[in-house]
Amino acid sequence: MNRLYEPWFRAWLILAPIIGLSSYYLMRNSWRRIRDIMQGNAGSVWDAPSVPDVSEPPSFVLYAIAATVLFTLFWAGVSKLYVQSQSSDSSNP
Repeated sequence: MNRLYEPWFRAWLILAPIIGLSSYYLMRNSWRRIRDIMQGNAGSVWDAPSVPDVSEPPSFVLYAIAATVLFTLFWAGVSKLYVQSQSSDSSNP
């Protein structure tokens, strides 16, 4: 692996799981909040939504995977552009 890609890869190893888990929890909490509001238990903005009796839709996991894949494509594109610009700068003294 090119040395210029290494910091980008390290950052991706940290950020990709954060993106995936954050996307999952965002969808899950939004779903729970909407269920509470539809059942008349709006509560406060600061209250955590109640845990429903039904299981969560599996599409939340698919959403998190899709968000991580899109982030990975974006990250790969940006890192490739950066590495190409750095390699062209170092070849032109």
